[in-house]
Amino acid sequence: MHKTCRKTSAKHAVRALLTLTLAAAAAELRYYPRYRRDAFDLAPRSHDELRVTSANARCLSPADLGKKSWLYRASLLLRVLDSEQPDVIGFQEVTRVHYAYLQAHLPGYESVIAYRDKSPLSEGCPIFYNTKRFTLTDKGSFWLSETPERSSKSWGAAFPRVCSYVILRDLDTDKPLVVFNTHLDHVSDEARIRGIGVVLEKLKRFGDLPCVLMGDLNAVEDSETYRCATQQFDDAKYRTADPPTGPTYQNWGQALDRENIDYFLISKTGIAVQSYQILDTTFDGVYPSDHFPIALRLTLE
Repeated sequence: MHKTCRKTSAKHAVRALLTLTLAAAAAELRYYPRYRRDAFDLAPRSHDELRVTSANARCLSPADLGKKSWLYRASLLLRVLDSEQPDVIGFQEVTRVHYAYLQAHLPGYESVIAYRDKSPLSEGCPIFYNTKRFTLTDKGSFWLSETPERSSKSWGAAFPRVCSYVILRDLDTDKPLVVFNTHLDHVSDEARIRGIGVVLEKLKRFGDLPCVLMGDLNAVEDSETYRCATQQFDDAKYRTADPPTGPTYQNWGQALDRENIDYFLISKTGIAVQSYQILDTTFDGVYPSDHFPIALRLTLE
């Protein structure tokens, strides 16, 4: 083909791709009115138990069109949270777009976040906590790498991976609770094993304080990552009488036969588990995310 023809064809291809991209973006804007739904309000209730929810919100992907779009799903995720009314929420795959929405629609909460790097669509693992239930006594973030004090990656990880934490004090009982929230690498097995090791090492500084470590570990129970984590902590669901066996990551309903990869890992003492649930609600066949949120109800001993 003549060089001029090739250049012309390339220009046409770029224009066609740009046109399709803009058309797709314009189509998603039809969901904007539902995106501005009323904020999620906390209802008064008895404080005999603590409710904790972990939810992978799903990154912003250009492949997520139609009812997979964050503009469509955001209000559905809020409806799931509203039904549970958690005191603490840990999210994964949260970009600045997600975070702005969650801050605006969770007015009864304060939050802590650090992004894994400085890229425009960088993700974090924020922790939201009910300010009528808790006061914050400490907070921080670190990276799952050989240099955890700064944004970095090691051991073949695809991305820098971050963990955020808070130390909360229950305003009713004056009891402390340590909460960690993280998302392990999805590519490197070594990065997952060593990454959870970094988290467990950090947790040692809090001694015997009751702790909940939650997040997307990208690891099934028959894995070295899970075995490392459960040497120091208990998988909360196995502290219940009838633990659910369904998947947490379901890939928009296409992987309902898979195993759990999202967890609550809790201190072996100091926490009594009341219930554990996979929040598998869908709305007319629409999934709020490609992961089901998980919910834990507990009391501090």
